[in-house]
Amino acid sequence: MIGPLLAAVIIFGVWISYSDVKNRKIKNYSLLLLIFAALFINTQFNRIFIERPLDSSLNVLGAIVIGVMIWLAGIWSAADAKLFIALNVLFPINFYSHYSGYFPGFAILVNSAIPLFVYLFLQILFKTSLKDKKEAFLVHLKPQILARFLLVSAAMFCLTTVITYFLKIRLEYILWVILLFSLFWLIEQKLKTNLTYFFVFAILFSSLLAILFNLTLFDISSLMFIFGIFFLIFILFVLSSLGISLFAKSVEIDNIKEGMILAEAIAEEEGKYVKKPITFFSFFVLLRERSRLKLAFGFNPDGLEKEEAEKIRSLAQNGLLDFDEIKVSFVMPLAPVLFLGALITYFLRGSLVS
Repeated sequence: MIGPLLAAVIIFGVWISYSDVKNRKIKNYSLLLLIFAALFINTQFNRIFIERPLDSSLNVLGAIVIGVMIWLAGIWSAADAKLFIALNVLFPINFYSHYSGYFPGFAILVNSAIPLFVYLFLQILFKTSLKDKKEAFLVHLKPQILARFLLVSAAMFCLTTVITYFLKIRLEYILWVILLFSLFWLIEQKLKTNLTYFFVFAILFSSLLAILFNLTLFDISSLMFIFGIFFLIFILFVLSSLGISLFAKSVEIDNIKEGMILAEAIAEEEGKYVKKPITFFSFFVLLRERSRLKLAFGFNPDGLEKEEAEKIRSLAQNGLLDFDEIKVSFVMPLAPVLFLGALITYFLRGSLVS
């Protein structure tokens, strides 16, 4: 027998996904109806919002924080963020029987990301040429790039180990991302310090603390973990560069229109407007780039507004752009992906895909 939760996921999943695929829009009234259905289910059937209001509110708050951060990073639209929040209102806190953190609804995002990653990986694997793969691989094999990847991997490991050891806490992923983003923003924007120097300092300072407090920092297992992170970053950057060429196309400035999503950012420098690459590696990297660069256009997954498209064409006509074309993204509808993640979460009883 289909329960009210599964019925809501199927009914709203078909309805909202169809609208997103056909019209590339998620209607606000459909999201409101989903939230009303969620409130009804979680007050009349299982009464979880009445019996555990604090835990339920924390989970929804976590969904809001995650949704807004991913939207600010430019990975999904405001409508996708609102859909993710609505799904977290729908799934009751007691459904996640195998999760003990503050934001159990994070499982929906993870379970959505895995099939999405598999789809994108297969697209990149079969729709890019061997020449493209070779070039992307060789570009990231440069010594300075590899050295930076290794430095970042070691610094992240050291920061995580030291904070966990001395503060005796284990931060959830989203809290850890917020902490790192705030720290890096403070260092780059306020202290005006290059992050490379900070990474070196973090490794040296962590090593000193390890010696003073007899903490094992670099053993065989930790080194293998660091190189595992290094390899993962390398592969993801290669895939990211291949994905940009596959899911974006160059458009002449005269043909820029309302609704187009820029795959390259436009920043003002010394009275001229220049293109800046957008690194689609993770929403943490995108958030950092967005805060670091003084952008005029870009990082808007909702697409260019009419006035923005007209302003870009006007800048070109006045000779203020140093480029004639810019890349725009092909965007896949994310509503079916999120509902697939919700279904996976339902059948795994709130667990993550493992």
